[in-house]
Order: sequence, then C-alpha cells, then structure tokens
Amino acid sequence: MKPTIILWSTVFLFLFISCKKKNEEQINIFSEARYSIEVTGRWSLPDFTVPSGVHFTSFAGMVHTNNSFLWQQNRLASLGVENVAEIGSAAAILLEIDSIIQKKEGLALIFFTPPGAVTSKKANFYCNSNYSNISFVSMIAPSPDWFIGLSNFNLYKNQQWVADTTVKLFVYDAGTEDGDVFGYGSPATVPQQNIQLLQVSKATVLANGNPELKHIATVRFLKL
Repeated sequence: MKPTIILWSTVFLFLFISCKKKNEEQINIFSEARYSIEVTGRWSLPDFTVPSGVHFTSFAGMVHTNNSFLWQQNRLASLGVENVAEIGSAAAILLEIDSIIQKKEGLALIFFTPPGAVTSKKANFYCNSNYSNISFVSMIAPSPDWFIGLSNFNLYKNQQWVADTTVKLFVYDAGTEDGDVFGYGSPATVPQQNIQLLQVSKATVLANGNPELKHIATVRFLKL
C-alpha cells in the first residue's frame, strides 16, 4: 500500500504545483499602461504640394482587441471611414466605435483635435493587455477621399509594453470617390473600391512632381 500512497501523493503534488503555476502565469499576463500619443504633421514643400486651407481633421479612433478593427487595407471602408475621408465628419465613425465598445471588443474612444500641417498635438490614453491595439483615422483636407491613420497597431508584444516608438503615417485612398484634385464633392467611385495606399498616379496634385508619396505625418507612442 505504501508505494501506492506515495505514487498518488506525488501525482497530487504535481497537479497542485502545475495549477498554482498556471494561475500565477494567468495573473502575471494581465497588465495595464498609460500612453502619450503625439501626432506631428509633415505636410510641407517640397515633399508635397501645399494648397490653400490645408489641414488634418480631428483624430477619431479607439483602443481595442486583436479581434476587432476600425478599418483595414484591402477592405471596403465603412460609412464612418468614408465620411471622415470625404468630408472630415466623425459622427458616423463615433457610432461605429461605440458599437464595438458595446460588444466588448473595444475599450475606449480616442478622439483629439488635430495638429497643424507641420505642428504637433498630444493626447493621453489608457490600455491593458486585453485591449492593446490602437486604430484611428483623420482626413487630409481638402481632398477627395484621402486619409491617414493606423490600423490594429499593437502596443503589447511578448508580454512587454512598447516603451517608445514613432510610426510614419502615409496617405490612404478610401476608395469611395474619384478625382485627383484638392477639394470636396468629387464623383463617387462605382463600385466602391478597397482601401489602398494612395499612389502617385492617382494623386499627382499632392505629389508635387515627386516619384513617390512620402509620409505626411508621424505618430509617437510614449509609455508614461
């Protein structure tokens, strides 16, 4: 009987230690962080043509899970993204963000006034290891349907928070309006096309004679 008792004691001890270790690991996985987000405009000569009234619109986005998204390249733009890209209106996208948050796929809204064409703007936000992805959009105006933004940028990797990083923001074509002009009210693209990086061939008016479109802004994430 003694060998059997020893054997079962060993099994129970192993299971107890394994469960305890697993629970400790699950506790350690959850983490929280606060960040400063700083957007800096780079819309200037000679990299870009600078029209009269040039500006970015308010930045609208969210903190969310890996399983949700606000927009993605090679997908159709939602009504919210379309309205931001075409007329700079955030009303519809704020409703979309609220819906994502209600479904527990988003944690919080990110919304702040934009920088100038070559100035900076800061804001702060909270996130945690369950909600560590950042997405946002902002129109470059005046334009047909061009915008800048981030899609599903993850600040928590390998159980470590990104300490300090700067990301280049390039211009995207929302695929909802035609036209290579500075202005509003261009004809609708029929059928609607997927979101794509804006190409010089479709934005000669912005490219200012350059063979490629450089980044028009940067965003810096600094862990506080």
